[in-house]
Amino acid sequence: MAYKHGAFGYQAPSTDTLPPSGVATLPVYVGTAPIQQLANFAGAVNTPILITSFDDAKTKIGYSDDWSTYTLCEAVYAHFKNGIDPIGPIVVINILDPSKHISAAVPASVILTGGIGCINDNPVLSSIGITGKVNGTDFSVAYTGDGQVTLTQITALTSPVTVNYSKIDKTKIVNADVIGGTDANGKRTGMDCIDLIYTMFNVIPTILASPGWSQIPAIKVGMVAAGIKVNGHWDLEILADLECTTTKTVVAAKALKDSNGYNDVSLKIGWPKAKSATKIFWLSTLMAVRMQQTDFDNDNVPFESPSNKELDIIGSVLNDGSTVYFDEIQANDLNSKGITTINYRGGTWVLWGPHNANYDYGKSIDPSQIFDAGIRMMMYLTNSFQENYTPDVDGPLNRSRVETILNDSQTWLNSLVADGKMLYANIVFNETDNPTSSVVTGDFMFDVGATTTPVAKSLTFALQYTLQGINTLFSSGGDN
Repeated sequence: MAYKHGAFGYQAPSTDTLPPSGVATLPVYVGTAPIQQLANFAGAVNTPILITSFDDAKTKIGYSDDWSTYTLCEAVYAHFKNGIDPIGPIVVINILDPSKHISAAVPASVILTGGIGCINDNPVLSSIGITGKVNGTDFSVAYTGDGQVTLTQITALTSPVTVNYSKIDKTKIVNADVIGGTDANGKRTGMDCIDLIYTMFNVIPTILASPGWSQIPAIKVGMVAAGIKVNGHWDLEILADLECTTTKTVVAAKALKDSNGYNDVSLKIGWPKAKSATKIFWLSTLMAVRMQQTDFDNDNVPFESPSNKELDIIGSVLNDGSTVYFDEIQANDLNSKGITTINYRGGTWVLWGPHNANYDYGKSIDPSQIFDAGIRMMMYLTNSFQENYTPDVDGPLNRSRVETILNDSQTWLNSLVADGKMLYANIVFNETDNPTSSVVTGDFMFDVGATTTPVAKSLTFALQYTLQGINTLFSSGGDN
């Protein structure tokens, strides 16, 4: 290092890259956020919240590195702080309610220096009180760090000052809070809030994940049910995890998948967890990030599997952070049971596994449901047709309009085929599928045939030794 003497400065490149615009794939996460950090958290419980950047998340739901308690923070970090390609937006549904999931108020002594003190206990901000004093008149409080609140006197306070506050008690959160429902007054909670996303943001939810919760079978069941025909229309890919606290081997993971019923067609599951330099992620989170990144690179068409795509990680771990080692042979063993994992290839770690949870090697499977990309592509087609032609509902359907729908749809389908995103696609309007009894009641059917582009799951090159090269040893080439 050169000798220096004086004051110096330089601009370091930003590490907070904004995600690109125009991303159509929309992951939805259901879980818990540290909204006790907000002065007013009333609008952040059991409602969809659109997040577009890391700073946006801190403003709307708070942030904490305690991902085991605040599961949505993992998703925020993975999407907007990954070192490959920050990507968003995402929608989060926080089910943690600081008015319900809290401990009894506890006292604490806070030393003031220059009229300022600190509470390093992650308190519920709105619960902080001082006997005989008024928040906002005699003192103010604000989160200034992860778990740290700064207390500032407005009128004179005697140091140390006794404050009272409540803390989040995550043991009070039960599965029903995550699964949710709709009460007699129409109030939605948990996963039932997914139905609000389209109306609130005019975007179609396409992926549902609940890292830190989806390893619980009852919650997985709720997720799969919640992802079927959202708003009566949209189909979602469900991302979940197998628990990796007691499940520590490939053999155990395969057995757990079957015993816990993680075998739904719309479900993609991961095992074990993955680590970066300082963080540990559920694979469901990384799958959602990788899907969104891959789809964006493909004009927002989900025809390509996220498998064998780079992740911002350095290895695989169990829930306690201990490293679990396995090679590609064992990774493929997991894949053969429809379990996605990670694999080390060519100097990088990649997501590994092109199937959904319904896959079980050797068993008969519908051709459209063999690969994750094929399943998602079929969802993409049905969702797109519904979105594109909703404006035609309740309008007149004469022959001219039928031809317009057929021509416009076929042009779009042809473009997907031309780009290699499908092998074949055709739309027709058959008389046999539109009998008079249906036509007079206004019910019409368009038939679409589609062949999704298969995934190149394996590439085998047959190498054979031949004696033909021996002839090259002779100047005559072996001809006499």
